[in-house]
Amino acid sequence: MPTARDVAKLAGTSNAVVSYVFNNGPRAVSADARERVLRAARELDYKPNALARALSAGKTRSIGLIVPDIANPFFAELARAVEVAAAARDHLLLIGDSATVAEHERRHIESFIERQVDSLILISLLDEPDLKAAHLARLPVVALHPLSEGQLASSLTIDYEHAAYIATHHLLEQGYASIGLLNGPVDSVGTRQHAAGFARAVAGSAVRVAERSSAISRAAAAEASIEWLRSPDAPRAIYATTDEQGQGVLFAAYSLGLRVPEDVAVVSVDGTEAGAYSVPPLSSISQPTQAIARRAVEILVDRTADDPIVNEIFNFELIVRKSSKA
Repeated sequence: MPTARDVAKLAGTSNAVVSYVFNNGPRAVSADARERVLRAARELDYKPNALARALSAGKTRSIGLIVPDIANPFFAELARAVEVAAAARDHLLLIGDSATVAEHERRHIESFIERQVDSLILISLLDEPDLKAAHLARLPVVALHPLSEGQLASSLTIDYEHAAYIATHHLLEQGYASIGLLNGPVDSVGTRQHAAGFARAVAGSAVRVAERSSAISRAAAAEASIEWLRSPDAPRAIYATTDEQGQGVLFAAYSLGLRVPEDVAVVSVDGTEAGAYSVPPLSSISQPTQAIARRAVEILVDRTADDPIVNEIFNFELIVRKSSKA
């Protein structure tokens, strides 16, 4: 494999000049010398060491992304969108899967710090993630969910409380006499906001309401929903806080011989492609995954820990399908 020394020898320059050409400095190079170096590099098929170039500039041109569960279609779609956005800016994306274990999330943060990523995109398991290690390492962080005011990190998110209000209000408009909220674990991201939006929507209405919770998985939601739909307080409609839980409710209804939406209606949050092809197709609050991914990368590229925190709210869309409206 040809080296910078080989290029310098063929071009009749020094190793330093070759470095200046491929690193755009720190010293100027004459047009003639630059052309000779580039011609020699093409002739030798020389490829500069990307890691060495990055480290010499104090950057690795890499971004760490931590997701709670890469098997969840929403997080998989989001990871792909972030990877495309990072590649467009000539950055490598490294992905850590917390596998719904908080300790794994902490270890991934520490691992990315050790590998000297330039920045971190976080989708935490926790409503209040522990970012002390990232702050101490002066690692810029963008969370793709709400953060409390005390967190020293940027955030890009939809308004989960308003999303819950809109989804629940949609069920109220259909005239269902009872509506249930299937929320996530008490300390998980968005749980408080979903509960608040649901409560605001049903306040003052005559509908009977009930609340249950499950882990963010189809299996856990299906298990919780089968028990719920068999109980005396079984709701006529359910607002599930993620598409994975919504899919679990659909499976529970199928298992019990219930028709959707004739016996139980379902609406959820995320807007994954999988939801459009469930049976029946799942009504859902659609998050602007592509726009959020592009903005996260845009914020982090060339960003330092001293730059101001960015907190932005994105618009969402309620997509009504057969699961909530006959």
